[in-house]
Amino acid sequence: MKRILFSGIAGAVVTLAATQIFNILEHRNNIAAPSSAAGHPQLKPLDVNPAWVIDGKPNFRATEFFKSSDGKTSSGIFECDASSFEWHYSHDEAIYILEGGVELEYLGKKFNLQAGDSAFFRAGTVARWKVPQHVRKTWTLYDAGKLARKFAPV
Repeated sequence: MKRILFSGIAGAVVTLAATQIFNILEHRNNIAAPSSAAGHPQLKPLDVNPAWVIDGKPNFRATEFFKSSDGKTSSGIFECDASSFEWHYSHDEAIYILEGGVELEYLGKKFNLQAGDSAFFRAGTVARWKVPQHVRKTWTLYDAGKLARKFAPV
């Protein structure tokens, strides 16, 4: 009995150690180089499902300026012109409004965001955006994975 218990514990320790070594190597091999000068991200047209657009011509533009070594977290800049649209969130997303503003309908509530405001959207949800003139925001996406989202429903 002691031998079986010891074998089980030893197997668990080896598995945990191997997992940590894998994570260390993945991080070391995939981490971005540190900045040595100011970056100037260029926004590019963003393809969005046309069925999401309710009104106007949003002219979606975005760029990603950071991605974590494990690929679960990324950050970037997004902007669009006057329009109304639905946004379907496939990842958890935190935003910070840099310029302009939006009127939002999210999870049954209506609220406005202006420059200096932030908000958080859960994966698997949909928000209706109304952009009166123009909006520019930063975004950070996090992919918790399907299993984690299953245990943290909206």
